[in-house]
Amino acid sequence: MKRYLIIPGALLAFILFSAKSCDENQQASREQDKEALIDVMDRVKNGFQADSLDEEILDAFTQKAKQKLKDYSEYMNIVTDSSSDSAFRMQALSMTHALFYRSMGPSEFFPGQQITIDSIWLIESMHLSEERIYKGIIGFREKIIQKTEQDSVPGFISLKKAEILGVKSSKEFGNDTLQIWQVYLGKIF
Repeated sequence: MKRYLIIPGALLAFILFSAKSCDENQQASREQDKEALIDVMDRVKNGFQADSLDEEILDAFTQKAKQKLKDYSEYMNIVTDSSSDSAFRMQALSMTHALFYRSMGPSEFFPGQQITIDSIWLIESMHLSEERIYKGIIGFREKIIQKTEQDSVPGFISLKKAEILGVKSSKEFGNDTLQIWQVYLGKIF
């Protein structure tokens, strides 16, 4: 019976003593993870700094522009809500202007007006223009409701268009300043 216990015991001891230590595997794994992270960061950096954009990135920019349009309506609702704190409203106004390229955003605000944007669709895909800016157009449905102290007055629904722009601009990353592509909203008409 002892013989039957010695053979598996010896086999188990051989496996344990001949196996690599966990520290070696962890160190190699850390180095591989670090190299993979550096590789991903370089690819992202190169993609954003590229001279031209491929269809996949332009599609992603279009989706981001649609989200910015929704954000625009939410920020505007905060700006026009007279019951909100003025500092909060000013921050929302600043965030609204950041969505637009070179102050193309709205210049008029109507207190108590609530904007709802839905049914956003692509009218013209983004393409490179002569100014080295990618331009496209999205359409959307805008519903405006005028709120008063007593109740809400149904407003009107209109179909509108918004320009979307892919622009190469300076962006700070730590100690570096890079020229990267960013998407903005343009004129709303």
